[in-house]
Amino acid sequence: MTFNKQSRSMPRSLVAMALLIQTSGQATANTADAPETIVVTGTRSAKALYASPVNVEIIEQATIERLSRGTLRQLLEIMPGVVVTRSRKDGYNIQLQGFSADRVLVLMDGQPLISPTGSAVDLDQISVNNIKQIEIVRGAASVLYGSSAMGGVINIITEAPSDGFVRLTFEANSYANNAREEDNWGQLYRLQATDTFYDWQTSLNVQYIDDPGFDYDPDTVLQNGASNDKTFLHVDLAREFSDLRFSSKSRWFAENKHKVLSAVPGQSSLLSYQSDVEQWQQDIRIAKANDWHISARALGHSEISGNTNGLRDTQIAMQELELQKILMGDWEWIAGVTLHQDQLDQINQATGVVEVDDASRQSAEGFAQINASWQHMQFLLGSRIQYDSDFNWHQAWRGSVSYQQAIGQHNFQWRVGAGQSYRVPNLKERYYIFDHSNLGYMIIGNDELVPETADNLSAGLKWQYSAAEDWQFSTDVNLHYTDADDFIITTANADLSQQAGVDVFVYSNVEKAVIQGFDLALSAESTHTKWQVNYSYLDAKDGTQQRLAERPRHLLKTSVTYQILPWDADLQFYVVASDDESPDSSYTGVYRDHAITANVQFKHQFSDHLSWQVGIENIFDQHQNAAKTQQSLFDARGLESRQLVFSTQYQF
Repeated sequence: MTFNKQSRSMPRSLVAMALLIQTSGQATANTADAPETIVVTGTRSAKALYASPVNVEIIEQATIERLSRGTLRQLLEIMPGVVVTRSRKDGYNIQLQGFSADRVLVLMDGQPLISPTGSAVDLDQISVNNIKQIEIVRGAASVLYGSSAMGGVINIITEAPSDGFVRLTFEANSYANNAREEDNWGQLYRLQATDTFYDWQTSLNVQYIDDPGFDYDPDTVLQNGASNDKTFLHVDLAREFSDLRFSSKSRWFAENKHKVLSAVPGQSSLLSYQSDVEQWQQDIRIAKANDWHISARALGHSEISGNTNGLRDTQIAMQELELQKILMGDWEWIAGVTLHQDQLDQINQATGVVEVDDASRQSAEGFAQINASWQHMQFLLGSRIQYDSDFNWHQAWRGSVSYQQAIGQHNFQWRVGAGQSYRVPNLKERYYIFDHSNLGYMIIGNDELVPETADNLSAGLKWQYSAAEDWQFSTDVNLHYTDADDFIITTANADLSQQAGVDVFVYSNVEKAVIQGFDLALSAESTHTKWQVNYSYLDAKDGTQQRLAERPRHLLKTSVTYQILPWDADLQFYVVASDDESPDSSYTGVYRDHAITANVQFKHQFSDHLSWQVGIENIFDQHQNAAKTQQSLFDARGLESRQLVFSTQYQF
């Protein structure tokens, strides 16, 4: 494997910040006495975290409670190799090891979530209510999880209903100097309740978020950050029947989003972007522990969105049925079948034109994997076969070897893997129309797309050392290489642009793309403190050696957490910095290709029932220069704002 050595040095401010953090102190309490962490995503079976032959990163419940602002966005910003970006629709998407959100599969309890067409998941539409932990597998995972898992998997593990309690949470927040004059404060309200009735474990979670949005310049009509209201309702039921467990999870979500874009010339009215979303989800699962399970999920998504002069009504539906069997013995066998269906309809409300008429796709997939152990080594070999109603047969395989060795207080784990991945074009890429003509561009689907395929190589080394005085040190290095064919990107179409009078981008297959890089994670942890430094390098180019757009070459994340035991409190400070990000073809030049944000959170458990916390996001108020972006100059900083946050929680 070779890596492009051409890179620019990180800005001095980034290096200085990293050195400051490394000498400041450190992150959460020592977990040596905590129960061993169990993960399921790497192999689709329960494994101790350190014994897993697949590298799995986790976000634990304590971190979720400290950093979460109601949705998933803030939590993933601290994870190595994960890039969180604000989308054109004022949502939040991710990149994982250079793969865009369309190629990263987001799951809840092992099944697809929120984005039934396989398109980019909006992290800001995923509630963190009742989450036990979040597991992240970086790299190709198509063998176990199918299409859309080319870049990795994020699996949200929810907590089963437990002993009865009622918990109330209130949050107030302000965008400080960027707050809108007519609406200065945002709020979050949350109710969580669990109890057992006639052997049925029940859970109710309700959350409402009022985000007023932000505005960099109150003298203009343009609103930089959209205002939105979100409502989440979760109802869970579970019961044990002898050695079987039945569970039902019902979800409902509604969002209303509004953002003023400009004044209509010659009129008193304003042109705005708006989005009204309703979504429901129903899960049923019957399982026998460490043996078999049957899971079913149905999801409906209704959305009216677009500019006020060009709203579109979009209806999306998804159904999935999964059966899995585990055979335990000297070797562990896992096999399963997945049946999946997507549907998409879209109507232009202004013209009444049906733009997408009952588009659908169905797939049937079978997978199998063997996990064999011999002394200090583990071997994984798996394969997946998929039949797609539009693209026929696809097959992928993957094999990996891991070796684990303990030498005194040192633990080592080596991993190496090779395999294939694939992704069929989703319904959005083939049929969807995203019209932002007032901003000068449109993105339209292409029904002639063909599936992406890729060959993957990965290698890693993890080292852990337990020193005297309760200190633990760890290092994790991961290298990755992907050679992809028929990679799908958006490209400018000159003929359509001339006809429409705006820039028109069309989803297209490029002949080849190569994505390669490495991730380095360092941490040290004691009873009171922990520090982490994560660095990622990425080189992503197409077959003509042009860089793939909107992917930073360098990504640095540092985190320091100090636990104040006498107060039962903890303080976390973390920085996210990126450098040398490439713009897409819609920009005529580059104003700034690097970004840095710093954040701080303090949480205090005042009593057994009452806790409170305060924090500042984006302390130095780093954000895009709106004047420069309107001149078609690229600014790698996001549409963000400094935000002050205060919350309190009471548990009965």
